[in-house]
Amino acid sequence: MRIKQLRSTVLASMCAVALFTSCSSDDNSSNGGGEVVKPDGTKDFQMVFANGTGSSSGTLLQGLKDISKGDISFSNKGYQVKSARTARVYASTDGATIYSLNYTVGTIDKIAYKGNAVYNVVGTIDASIPLGSKSVRFTKMNDKVGSVHNITQKALYGGADNKQYLRHEMTLSLGILDLETMSFGANFDKAIDLKLPEALATAGYYISRIDAPVVSGNKIYYGTAVSKFNASTGKNDPTAKAMTLVLDYPTLKNASVIETEHVTGSSNGYRTPTQHMDEKGNILQMVSNGKDLNIVKLVNGKYDTSFKYDVSQLLGRSAQSNGWFYAGNGIGYIPYEKVGDEQVQSGVNPQGEPTFSAPWGLARIDLNNNSIVNLEVPGKLWLRDYQNSVVRDGKFYIALASVGGKGNVYVFDVNSTNAKGTLGATITAGADQYYIGIF
Repeated sequence: MRIKQLRSTVLASMCAVALFTSCSSDDNSSNGGGEVVKPDGTKDFQMVFANGTGSSSGTLLQGLKDISKGDISFSNKGYQVKSARTARVYASTDGATIYSLNYTVGTIDKIAYKGNAVYNVVGTIDASIPLGSKSVRFTKMNDKVGSVHNITQKALYGGADNKQYLRHEMTLSLGILDLETMSFGANFDKAIDLKLPEALATAGYYISRIDAPVVSGNKIYYGTAVSKFNASTGKNDPTAKAMTLVLDYPTLKNASVIETEHVTGSSNGYRTPTQHMDEKGNILQMVSNGKDLNIVKLVNGKYDTSFKYDVSQLLGRSAQSNGWFYAGNGIGYIPYEKVGDEQVQSGVNPQGEPTFSAPWGLARIDLNNNSIVNLEVPGKLWLRDYQNSVVRDGKFYIALASVGGKGNVYVFDVNSTNAKGTLGATITAGADQYYIGIF
C-alpha cells in the first residue's frame, strides 16, 4: 500500500506541474489600457465587487489610480472573474497580478492586470484534481506561495450495536501552491489524518473548518472552527476552547493542534484574514464565538495566555467578526457585527433562503495600549463577505456601503485616534450588489 500511495503521489505531482497550468489571452474589457505601476512607483488600487448575495454570485474587478475622490461604479464596468460563488481574490504586492479562486469549482486563475478593467488570464490550476475536492479554499501567503486547503469530518461509531460514539474522523486536503508556476510540486497531500488528543476526541471535539494560514519559521498555522459534538442529542454543544492547526512547512507533515481555554471560539474567519504576523514574528489571531470577540497571541508555537485583547469588553457590547486588518505597530482595524441589535435581511443563503444580520461597525484597535476607537461609519452595513482592505502611506482604505446602496471609500490615518475618517470616492451598487474589498 505504501508503494501504491507513493506512486499515486508522484503521478499526481507530475500532473499538477504538467497538466494544470495553462495560459490564455482572455480579455473581455474594452475600457482601455494603462500601466500597472506609475513612474513614481505607486500602483493602482483594485476594487472588488460582488453581484448577488445568494449561491450564484458574480465577482468583478476594476483598477483605479485614485480612490480618494470621484465616483466609482460597476454599472457596465469591470472585469468578471470566474465565480460559481463569490470568488476569493488576492493581489500581488506590486499590483501586477491577481489570483482568484473559483469557489465550489476548485480552479485558481492567475490574472495579469493591464490597467483600468483590462485583465488577461495567464495561468490556471484545477486544485480539485490533486486535492480531491472542489470546495477547497485559497489564501495567498506571500508573492511566492499560497495555501490551498480543506478539511472534512464525520462521526465514527462502534461497539456491539455500532451506536457508541467514538470520535470524529478528520481528513485534511492541503497544498502549497507555487504562484510562479501555478503548481504544487511535491508539497500537497489530499488525505492527511488529523487526530486530536484522546480526551478531547472522546469528549466530542473536532475541527470543522480551517482557513487564514500564516507561516512562521518552519511551521504553518491555520485558524480553525472548533465544534463539540453531543452524542446524546446529535447536536453540537458550546465549546470551551480555541484551537490552531499546525503542520511542518512546506512538507505538510506532523499535523497537530494547539489549544487554549483563555478564549473560546473559532479563529478561521470567513473571507477576511484572521491571523497576522507582528513585528516580532508572533501570530496575532482573532477568536470569535458569536458574542465574545478577542485578539490573542501565539508565541513560539504556543498560545500566550498572558495576552488577551478583549474587543467586546472595550466596545462595551457583544460583538462578532469574520476577520481583521493589521496596520503595524499594534494598530489594526476590525469590522464587527453588533450582536443584539435589530436584524435586517442581508441577502440569501446558498439554498435561496433569506439571511439576516445585525448592522456592522468598524473599530480601530490598539493592542499595545489596550484601547479602542469606535469609528464613525454608515449604518446598515453588512461586512460578512468583506475580503480585503489596504494600508498605504500611513492611510487605511476601506469601501463601505450598504448592500444595493451608496457609500464611500473611507480613509483613516493609522496614527490618529480620531473616529472620523476622510471620505474618499463615492461608491455605488445596484440591487443585491456590494463591495467586497480593496487591494
